[in-house]
Amino acid sequence: MNYKNMNTRFYTRFFRLLLVAMLTVASSLPAGAYDFMVDSIAYNYNSNDSTTVSVVPISKTEYYKGDIVIPETVSNDGNIYKVTSIGSRAFAFCTQLASISLPSSIVVIEDAAFLDCHSLTDIDLPEGLKVIGAFAFCTCTNLQCVVIPNSVEVIHYLAFMNDCNLKTVVLPSSLEMINEKTFEGCKNLRDVNLPVSLKSIKANAFNGCYQFSTVVIPDSVVEIGAQAFDGCFNVKEVIVGKSVKRISISAFNGCRYIEVLKWNAQECEDFDDSEVSPFRPYGAHFSVVIGNNVKRIPSRLLRYSLTLESIDIPASVTEIGNNALDTCLYLQTIVSRIPSPSLISYGSDVESIFNGVNKETCVVFVPSGTIDEYKATMPWASFSHFEEIVDNDINCDGVVTAADVTMQYNQILNNDYTSPSTCDVDGDGEVTAADITKTYNTILGNQ
Repeated sequence: MNYKNMNTRFYTRFFRLLLVAMLTVASSLPAGAYDFMVDSIAYNYNSNDSTTVSVVPISKTEYYKGDIVIPETVSNDGNIYKVTSIGSRAFAFCTQLASISLPSSIVVIEDAAFLDCHSLTDIDLPEGLKVIGAFAFCTCTNLQCVVIPNSVEVIHYLAFMNDCNLKTVVLPSSLEMINEKTFEGCKNLRDVNLPVSLKSIKANAFNGCYQFSTVVIPDSVVEIGAQAFDGCFNVKEVIVGKSVKRISISAFNGCRYIEVLKWNAQECEDFDDSEVSPFRPYGAHFSVVIGNNVKRIPSRLLRYSLTLESIDIPASVTEIGNNALDTCLYLQTIVSRIPSPSLISYGSDVESIFNGVNKETCVVFVPSGTIDEYKATMPWASFSHFEEIVDNDINCDGVVTAADVTMQYNQILNNDYTSPSTCDVDGDGEVTAADITKTYNTILGNQ
């Protein structure tokens, strides 16, 4: 993949879109259409409320500049009005706007309100704000940090698109959707803590966020749209929450160097016959851990994941869909904790599940006493090399060593990619220091 050409195409598409938007905005800007002005700030009366006003543009040729302080109330013709909105395009193209202070009375920031404000480096959004409009902060190229208050209910599409110096975003705790292209092109944005209320991540939401290293999809999320994390080249770990039902096959395009996928989705839909896995990193050492409560591995979940080296399947799995690990050419290790493979449902095309896997070299680790059953059950019967899982052998390398203790320790610190059931050697339902002690004693031959 030629990243330079891909970046060029990305920014070409972006600037075409932005140019159309800017021309549309510019052509519709009013010329001195405000109702009144106070302290060099223009206002319009809100048609739905005679007691409130919105900040609006001055004209096509006059722009706000310097440090602007928006008051909570303004007076005109003997009447006092509450300032509740930053109107559509109010500060659009105000490239010399250095700073702005917003009052707590603001509940809406309308479309393109701060579009192309290149000099704006930070903004304090007031608690009580409910809506951030489309393009609201698009191409604010020097904006570095945004804390979106918990009162915000909706962030419209492209709101922070191409804010290329944006490094930190704090999302509201009750947000349910991240809209299309909301943070596309924010190439310096670090990992974002997605709120546990989130249900939907729309197309291109984080496209081009190069600095992401980890993507954690909360358990509340149901769908992940097309190219949602496309171009996030530095992502090493992806954790998929339990409620995800739909993932576009292009959702993680460009995530070339994923090392670990933790799959916790319990009811994810099958991928279509024509589709490949959304997880197809090109880098080496790709491993997958299926979560302990997952019962079904969807059809084609890891199809054409060419660099997949290992997968850990928990005892909870009762069904494996067609082509689930189809054409995983470099798969070296399968750890299957399924206690009775003959009781598992394998879909309509059993042989397709491991189609293309090198069954002569791939080692299948299975629970003690189950090798004969695995050898007699398709699709497992086509593998040549089975080994029993050794008690306390966390990494399934056949021996219990300090490496296994390290993996338990990292699991406690949430740094490890091993299934928690593997590390829970004393079987009490959690991974604690007691498990480390038990493994340590095994190494010393004390138990």
